[in-house]
Amino acid sequence: MKLTFTDKAKARLEKLAGDNKKLVLDFDDGVGPFSNEANCTLALSFNLLFVPNDTDLSEFGATFDSNMGTIHAKPYSLEQMDEEMTVDVNEKYLRYTLSGRGGVLDPALGIKTL
Repeated sequence: MKLTFTDKAKARLEKLAGDNKKLVLDFDDGVGPFSNEANCTLALSFNLLFVPNDTDLSEFGATFDSNMGTIHAKPYSLEQMDEEMTVDVNEKYLRYTLSGRGGVLDPALGIKTL
């Protein structure tokens, strides 16, 4: 799998990244240290997290490439995604989307830094 950040999204998100951060694409399903509760609407929800390098990511055993570096994810969350995914931003509303060839997977991708 590969994740591509559009130029607009990458320019905005690089401000949150840094040498001391890892990127995590967290499937918000109520499992893991970053997911407080599952989404009860049956809609998929993801968060892009910028976490310190020393964060325990043992629950995020899947990794894949992106044009912003390696992304960590829960292995079973990859089943929800296409082989090629994109993160874009609507600059007017500052809303990020996660989409693939099959369409928009998450129209309101959460962005968090820890």
